[in-house]
Amino acid sequence: MHLLLALDRGFEALGAVALTSYLLHHRFESVVLVTPPDQQLLQLEAVAAGFGIPLVWQPIGSESALHRLEPALQPYFFCIEALQQQPGRYLYVDADTLCVSQLSALEDLPLDASHPLAACSHGRPMADRSLVLGLESPFHYFNAGVMLFDASALASQITPMAVVDYYIKHRALCRFREQCALNGLLRGQVQYLPGQYNLLSWMRERQAQGRWHDIVANSMAYCLPDVQQRMAIVHLSAGALPHRVDPSRHERVDRYWLHLEQALRQEQRPTQLACFADW
Repeated sequence: MHLLLALDRGFEALGAVALTSYLLHHRFESVVLVTPPDQQLLQLEAVAAGFGIPLVWQPIGSESALHRLEPALQPYFFCIEALQQQPGRYLYVDADTLCVSQLSALEDLPLDASHPLAACSHGRPMADRSLVLGLESPFHYFNAGVMLFDASALASQITPMAVVDYYIKHRALCRFREQCALNGLLRGQVQYLPGQYNLLSWMRERQAQGRWHDIVANSMAYCLPDVQQRMAIVHLSAGALPHRVDPSRHERVDRYWLHLEQALRQEQRPTQLACFADW
């Protein structure tokens, strides 16, 4: 399994924390970085080299479909460009994610032409997304911050050009841009993962008083204790990066992220850092 990130220089420090966490918890065949052509990310290259993992830099070409979009939108579609890879199994992750457990079960999950991609539901009803995108239920809208896919099987179903074209034609429906385009194009072809592989900010224990933790409002709320206990990938979404959260609300996950971030700033060797369970 290859690890895949798509980002620009503005997210390099964030991406370095994420990359370190994944390489501490799982042995990947390689790391693939998709970036604008003039932005080779040397800090991430150094992290990968420290773990002895081959790194492939994939600059976005001038012929890329995302150039059909206005410049302000293009960074949101870097992840779409990243879906076009050499044959193999890839785990795409956003830079604001944190790995806190081993991922070996994802190596064995079957993926094929009928279900080339696996991702997590948002874990709460999103009725507007299911209605406008024609999804099976309000729970079938997946989050694109963590995506496991077989490159050959996925390429037989979608291309970056097709995703951009869908977005342009269905812009009125795509509230969440590239994520909506992917959901619309891949409906009925996604293998859903349990929430521990993309633990969103609203799922955290500190949000226990929120409406989506109430089984009356959210029939999937019963899963939350298991998801929290088994968490493997935490998504620091919706502005929940630890340095933006009041320290009084920090959980162990936040303190671990801050630990990795500080260690990298101090230029400690990433391989000498502890995995989450041992920290």
